[in-house]
Amino acid sequence: MLCATESSDSYTGLVPGQLAQLLGIPPLTFATALTVDGSTVTIKRQSGAGYDVVTSELPALVTVTTAINEPRYPTLKGILGAKKKEIRKYTAADLGLSPTDVGEGGAREKVLSVGRPAARPPGTIIKDDGEGGTRIADFLAGLKLI
Repeated sequence: MLCATESSDSYTGLVPGQLAQLLGIPPLTFATALTVDGSTVTIKRQSGAGYDVVTSELPALVTVTTAINEPRYPTLKGILGAKKKEIRKYTAADLGLSPTDVGEGGAREKVLSVGRPAARPPGTIIKDDGEGGTRIADFLAGLKLI
């Protein structure tokens, strides 16, 4: 199964991992290259140290980044041919799904609100008149950070 890494609505990246869990298959994430050899899939993903190579038996769920592919642009022949193709539409019922399986009823996460974050109070300004270090230490101790 192939998925994008994240959706453009909230960029959480939760759905592919949840889908893999529900299907009982391993998730291979952030693929920048993908090869399938028989019943084995191998991905390459960028990491802080270079590239990681991850291999799994199929079936597996692979999430890909934008680096996975260079776009292919359609030819005029392909565009004209696409106009003649039948577009099949499926309803939830056609797929054996009830209204509680799809849409808001089937959602496993919920957006509670969208908007600007609350304004933060202004910070504390400490001017160094020779005692700045002590005041900073006292301030951090008051926050129980030291």
